[in-house]
Amino acid sequence: MVYNSDMFFRLKSTNSGQVLKLIESYRDSSSVPRHRTVVSLGNAPLERADWKSVAKAVEDLLYYGQELLPRALTDNQSVWVDRIVKQVNSEGKWHPFVPPRKDANIIDGVVVDKVTHTDTAELGTVLVGLTAWQRLGMPELLQNLGFNNDQSLSAAISVINRLVDPSSEHSLLDWYRRTGLPELMGNSLRGAGDDRFYRVSDRLLANKNKIEQHLRDRQMSLFNLERTVFLYDLTNSHFEGLCKHNPKAKRGKNKQKRNDCPQIVVGMVFDQYGFELTHKVFDGNQSDSKSLLEMIGELNASVPKGDAKPLVIMDAGVASAANLALLREHGFGYLVNDTRNRRNDYLEYFLEHEEFTVVPDRPGKSPVMVRLMDDVNSEQPDTFRERIILCKSEQRGQKENAMLSNAEKRFLVDVKKLSERIQKGQLKDRDKINRAIGRLSAAHSRVNRFYTISLDETEQITELKWERNDEKFDQAASLWGSYVLRTDDRTLNEHEYWKLYIRLTQAEAGFKSLKTDLGLRPNPHHKEDRVDGHVFICIIAYHLLKNILWTMEQKEDTRSWETIKRIMSTHCYTTILLPTKDGVTHRIRKAGQPEECQKEIYKVLGIEWTNLPSHRTAVGEKSK
Repeated sequence: MVYNSDMFFRLKSTNSGQVLKLIESYRDSSSVPRHRTVVSLGNAPLERADWKSVAKAVEDLLYYGQELLPRALTDNQSVWVDRIVKQVNSEGKWHPFVPPRKDANIIDGVVVDKVTHTDTAELGTVLVGLTAWQRLGMPELLQNLGFNNDQSLSAAISVINRLVDPSSEHSLLDWYRRTGLPELMGNSLRGAGDDRFYRVSDRLLANKNKIEQHLRDRQMSLFNLERTVFLYDLTNSHFEGLCKHNPKAKRGKNKQKRNDCPQIVVGMVFDQYGFELTHKVFDGNQSDSKSLLEMIGELNASVPKGDAKPLVIMDAGVASAANLALLREHGFGYLVNDTRNRRNDYLEYFLEHEEFTVVPDRPGKSPVMVRLMDDVNSEQPDTFRERIILCKSEQRGQKENAMLSNAEKRFLVDVKKLSERIQKGQLKDRDKINRAIGRLSAAHSRVNRFYTISLDETEQITELKWERNDEKFDQAASLWGSYVLRTDDRTLNEHEYWKLYIRLTQAEAGFKSLKTDLGLRPNPHHKEDRVDGHVFICIIAYHLLKNILWTMEQKEDTRSWETIKRIMSTHCYTTILLPTKDGVTHRIRKAGQPEECQKEIYKVLGIEWTNLPSHRTAVGEKSK
């Protein structure tokens, strides 16, 4: 059969609004003119001026896999051409026809030099992410919460994007179409517009408490976790803008030294394995120590009814006396790190080396010495006596020594510069010199406490003097690598307490994943709800990431998510074009054969890759 056809766009009205369709005009076997729909694009915002150019380019690509005549397409037109061709190939409903070249090589009826492939899309990473999403029961949960199919798919796309390739809502649809998600999701996402992702962010945030409860219960059930410890810590996420209409966006102490930007503070509770339990978004100037009062409700809600309250582990910034009293009031025990200055109160006990024992079961690591005792400096009544764990770490001591040595070098350089200015007569006024000394001391607070800086008391100031208090310095050096842990618990020994406290690194690792792998910062939104929604979507994505990594760790595979992404990114979907000598081209859309390293990851994660969705169409002949 010979078909003559041309493609064009037509805007059709339906009960739900106007729909843009790509139409093919052709003649059937009886030479009767016919029209058929190639693809329906919903309410796609394709400008009418672009219709003809885009339609002709799509026609050439669908029939021949390339443009027959070079066309000067704009960037926007090219984007639409790629999108439409991909949608046609994915749906597999339209059957074109490509004539073979007469001089082509033929193998088993296939025109070899015309074999090619098109529309390659990344599959491995999104398949891993979608499997984790399904393993966590998110589709069923969202359905129970009243999400329709489009909303549920949009939520999955938003979260998996955070996991795989964090990008803004504006580019989510383009990213989605460049991956294997359309095939994996059955091409079920209808309509167009990135506003769907803003709306689904709002709906996810509105159901925050139920979703977090579901996720913490599901993770516990999947891995049979026994949660006896809560880890509480805070991080921040800055904005690249003023965010004038977001009351939470305020300047505060930024952990990434971005004090030039407004920010929010995020308080999070993890279990001892690093799984997120609950979170709260605070104002950007929120004090760490004051956050617990607002967070106590979330802590209580994270404990299943009837269960004993876990031990809460916190760092020194949160462990104020008022916060410890608050935890005791709500039935929580605690294990906290004292501030660095407090270790001086226990100097004589740190020097009693024979009272310390080495923490066991740490092969290949530098030794850590610990000592457990009642707090002799406690101001609490005898009916309540805290215990302290004195800790000495060789590795931490070396780090503290190096930090202080470098700080001392910088201090001495600045002191000598100031002295030279005075000697050269560039700075003569005594009040100005004293102010300069004050600024220098404030800039080097870590080292200044060991030095005395003075001026020559003669009428003509010619020299600046400075002297180190070696006794004070040596006393500080004797405490390098030392720190004090404090607890109200009396059930464990010193080694067990230290190992529990080190679990706080799980919270630090969680924050690192959120900020690096999942794009928590900088926050791209300005409105308060959208900012909070962005944080929550990142946290849901963290649940997927943690589920993946923990599953692999149980099989003794400790590779990072960055490594897994790099390996899996080359397993793709593609459309293979097989032209035959009789004029029929077979268009086969399927997943490629994974490499052995990819098969290994699929096996560890329990992912079945052999029966992934595929489809095949036969393309007929078209006369020139």
